[in-house]
Amino acid sequence: MSLILLLLSGCLVKSLHPFYKENQSLFKKELIGTWIGKDSSKWNIVQGKKTTGLFKPDVPENAYLITYTDNKGSAVFKVHLFQLDNHLFLDFYPEDAVCSNDLMSMHLVPMHTVARIELTAGRIIIRWYNEEWLIGLFKQNKIRIPHEKIPYASGKVNDVDFQVILTASTDELQKFMLKYANDPNALKNDDTFVLSKCVR
Repeated sequence: MSLILLLLSGCLVKSLHPFYKENQSLFKKELIGTWIGKDSSKWNIVQGKKTTGLFKPDVPENAYLITYTDNKGSAVFKVHLFQLDNHLFLDFYPEDAVCSNDLMSMHLVPMHTVARIELTAGRIIIRWYNEEWLIGLFKQNKIRIPHEKIPYASGKVNDVDFQVILTASTDELQKFMLKYANDPNALKNDDTFVLSKCVR
């Protein structure tokens, strides 16, 4: 499944607040470049403010601008790399939401999503947190992290069919991530992105 479809289908864990703190933001130049996914998706990763006039001023130099392209279209994200314990994560935030018109764009609220990343020589593995797993924790009353239940297209929220928007603070989000850092069900195995460096 493509990243764009994942975002539209509500399969990712989403938050109003970032999963990282500004002082945790890391920069690894190994991420810079063009990467190709096994599904032929293209990931162009550049450093924030690297070229004058190309980036918006709110993309800092210790962050990345990622342009993701597949056969469904393109999407641009401001992305922060950060570390909790021994794990590296990416916080994705839409930088350029493509809408059919201005009225539609006024009804959309950008969200943060988080993925764990493994970086090796010439390869990136990206795995997002699994919303189905998160909803299961709520249904079993195992967690009490602040959130809102949002309806799908039907417009109704019921006990079975809903998506979740986390409203917790960054501190609360990170405590939650650390608590479940070793849970094998927390990350989406079926939607793992394996990227290879494009050599020109």
